[in-house]
Amino acid sequence: MSKFRVRAVLCLSFPILAVAASASAQTPDASSRGPDSGDLFDSIHVVVGPSARALDPIAIAEIACPAGEKACQEANRILDRDLTLSGYFKILDSASFLADPAKEGLGTPGWPAWFNIGAHYLIKGVITPGAKGLDLEFRLYNITEKRAMTVKGQSQSAVPRDGLRRAVHTFANGVIEAVTGTPGIFGSRIVVTRKKENHERVIESMEMDGSGLSTVVVNGSINMFPRISSKGVLYTSFLPGIPQLYVGKKRITHDDREYRGAQFSPDGKRIVASVDIDGQSDLVLLDPETGAETLRLTDSEWDEVSPSWSPDGRRVAFVSSRTGRPQIHVINADGTGERRLTMAGQYNTTPRFGPNGLIVFAGMDEFVLDLFTVDLAGNITRLTQGQGSNKDPCWSPDGRYLAFVSDRAGKWRVWIMTQDGRYQFPITDKVDTWAQPDWR
Repeated sequence: MSKFRVRAVLCLSFPILAVAASASAQTPDASSRGPDSGDLFDSIHVVVGPSARALDPIAIAEIACPAGEKACQEANRILDRDLTLSGYFKILDSASFLADPAKEGLGTPGWPAWFNIGAHYLIKGVITPGAKGLDLEFRLYNITEKRAMTVKGQSQSAVPRDGLRRAVHTFANGVIEAVTGTPGIFGSRIVVTRKKENHERVIESMEMDGSGLSTVVVNGSINMFPRISSKGVLYTSFLPGIPQLYVGKKRITHDDREYRGAQFSPDGKRIVASVDIDGQSDLVLLDPETGAETLRLTDSEWDEVSPSWSPDGRRVAFVSSRTGRPQIHVINADGTGERRLTMAGQYNTTPRFGPNGLIVFAGMDEFVLDLFTVDLAGNITRLTQGQGSNKDPCWSPDGRYLAFVSDRAGKWRVWIMTQDGRYQFPITDKVDTWAQPDWR
């Protein structure tokens, strides 16, 4: 176990040359955050890049409720936060509204009043308590085209009060689909490790907006490298005294080798793992049921770690030190066609294949970790710069976002950002040490 820890520390001491340049940051005006955005948005950064899209101004009218109904306040807060985190909308301050939403109701809006405050879209809503739950009615209007837009989830009945968040997520996902053609993914979950005061590391789960925090793995030991799969969360645990692989409470491996992270293949029929063999790490394929090795992917005198499957299951990205410094490599799932992808930088690590054909990774520049993407042709794009250290990136299920951890607020917190790096948001406010997120 000591060898595993020492290597993890030593690898961070390598310097790295700059991989790319020309990313800058700015903080948006308060008016772009909406009235109920909360303290988490105080440290939002916008990374300005040439590929970024402009935000669509959207007005969210205060959702109407019977007197004393608290559901509307919660629904307003969730909807505002969802659409802000989506990276597609600029929430207009309600103080700028010229129209009176209460007088308009759900019906056709007064187009000039909303157009003159710069709104491209308008959302209205009504929540009514019923005998079996809450009845929700939302409407989305395209102000520039003067028309109503049909949205999935705009009418929902008998919603239990503890299901309000899910119902608002459903509508927010529908709004994103109506505007972009692809539904949002609010309601998806992120798993992440958290270090406790007694040095125990637990695995916890949260929604995309940071809500619904729950503990997935706690056993009094160190648990690392969580990966979500259809079979449960696969992770490495020191519970047996040496790092072994588990799914939930089921131990997968039962040998004296040290495992340094693993991932199920997309079809769930194989596990790729980094394992200590004869003093260095190699990549192997394992049988998910027995933990038996079925194929040695790499067999060298150098360390190969951090394996990540491509979405089609044909390739594995990983880190190799065979050139003297950690670099991103890729290999076919049958062990052939191994090649180096990153040719710049001297310390590149934690690659993650995305559904968009890109591999995101962390690289060190002047002793600070930043995030980059590389395609299979070796073209590198920088996503963060000048915002503290950023590490442990992973893709959202649809490839439109990344989750990662950053110390820019003084502690390692979980952040999400759009895939081009332009819009970045913290989703945890608890002062803690978070690491190694995975998102499905």
